[in-house]
Amino acid sequence: MSIELRGERAGDEDAIDEVNCRAFGNMDEANIIRLMRQYSPLFDRKFSITAWDGDQMVGHALFTPARLRLMGSMISAMALGPIAVLPERQKTGIGGQMIRYGHDLGRREGVALAFLYGHPSYYPRHGYRACFGFGKVTVDTDRLPAATRKLRTMPVRPADVPWLVERHAAEWADVDFGWLWGESPHEWWIPGLNAMMWRTDDGRRAAYTLGLPGRGRCKMLLADDPALAREVIATIRPAALEHHPAGWLARDALDGEWATAEAKPSNAAMACELQEGALRPYLEAVESGRRSPGFTLFPLPFLAC
Repeated sequence: MSIELRGERAGDEDAIDEVNCRAFGNMDEANIIRLMRQYSPLFDRKFSITAWDGDQMVGHALFTPARLRLMGSMISAMALGPIAVLPERQKTGIGGQMIRYGHDLGRREGVALAFLYGHPSYYPRHGYRACFGFGKVTVDTDRLPAATRKLRTMPVRPADVPWLVERHAAEWADVDFGWLWGESPHEWWIPGLNAMMWRTDDGRRAAYTLGLPGRGRCKMLLADDPALAREVIATIRPAALEHHPAGWLARDALDGEWATAEAKPSNAAMACELQEGALRPYLEAVESGRRSPGFTLFPLPFLAC
């Protein structure tokens, strides 16, 4: 029987949960899709692709539209993942059919490229190539000075969102594959994540931090004042942050006495051109050493699961 491919429809949710749970052996990926559906303004049912054999869903692939910074310009892109096929139907070409379907849909919509973090031996068969990686700031907490002022932690409020959008754009202004977040409050806080504003005694915004609850990990820090950014780092004393050396934090706020920033390529960090030549200037710049490998931070539902 031939496989039918189409976008997600109302009523498909339980079958999508089952396909992802059975494919991965846990609910992490299913929960990502649930949270994206509930909270992400980028979620689009037509890009949530389902594969059917008769009345049984046998596969699912989520493509998420993204505003991506590349070589200092904004491009239309989409992220692939999760992608799942029922265990008994794997290695029959269903995954590849869903990828091609999503790529064709993206091309018709004018999307320049698709990108993902995935298995380096599988996705190159479908046009993907390793071309970006990871960014990391390492903090030597033994050499990190003590905080010199008391800052207050506060919940993120809707009034903070314009500032967050501005600071996020500033952080990623010169970072390739920077996925810019937008003006929906749920791009900045959702249940299950430790997202906070830090304020001075007079109410000034000092920073926004995004962390994983109960694990002592801070992934991202946004600020507009280098001195206040350093005060927040001195207060929370993170061993590492997920920032790129070309970003605002590494360039303007860190002190080489106690912090280093690096960008590392990864065979798992791949992209596929949907419009011919979309990646060429970036690839040439990286290969010549004029640009560091890019880095992207996926939306909050991916971090919460």
